[in-house]
Amino acid sequence: MAALGETEGTNIILAALPQLEYSFGKLAAAGYEKTSERTGYPPSLGSYNCIAWAADDAHHFMWPAPDLEWPFWSPRIESRAAFVAAFKWLGYRVCNNSRVEFWFHKVALYELAGSPKHMARQLRDGTWTSKCGGAEDITHYTLDALESYGPSPAKGEYGRAEIYMKRFILVSWAVQFLQWLEWKLESAWPHLGFLIWRKRQ
Repeated sequence: MAALGETEGTNIILAALPQLEYSFGKLAAAGYEKTSERTGYPPSLGSYNCIAWAADDAHHFMWPAPDLEWPFWSPRIESRAAFVAAFKWLGYRVCNNSRVEFWFHKVALYELAGSPKHMARQLRDGTWTSKCGGAEDITHYTLDALESYGPSPAKGEYGRAEIYMKRFILVSWAVQFLQWLEWKLESAWPHLGFLIWRKRQ
C-alpha cells in the first residue's frame, strides 16, 4: 500500500484530458489538473482505482467484485454499508459535510441509484483527488465536477457525492504507516495479500 504520505501530495501535469472531459460534462468548467499517467486495469502491474486511491493506497484495485481485491473486514457486496464498513476499519467515520476541517482528512462516496460508483479524497487545500478507473489521477476543484448519470460507456456513471467520511489526522498517519508496513510484507510474502484482500482466484 502507499508509503507514509505518499498519496497526499500530487504532481501537476499540465495537460488536457479530452476523454475525461467528454465523460464528465461538468469537469472542464469546474476545473481540474492531471496528476498522473494512466495505470490501466488488472492484471496490469501498478493498476489501482478510485477506492484504493481514496484509501491512500496506490497498490491495489479495490472493488467488491469476485476477481478484484476487497478487504476481509467488509462484505463483498456493492452497497453503501459495505463501503462504509471498509473505510471505518481505516479510521473513518461518517460525517455531515465536505467542508475542510483542519484536524481531519475526508473522503466522499458517489452513488447512482443507491449503488456506490466512485470515491474521492479531499486534499488539505479543500480540492479533491480522484482516480478515474484505469485512467489518470486528477485534482478537481469541486465534488460536482465528476457528477454524471450516463449512459455508459460513453458517459460517466458516478452519480453524485452522497456520503462523507472523516478521519482524525493523527489516525491517518498511523494508518498510513500500517499500510506501508503491510505493503512491504505483502511484497515479500505475496500470499499475505490473499488473506488480507480476499481476492478470489
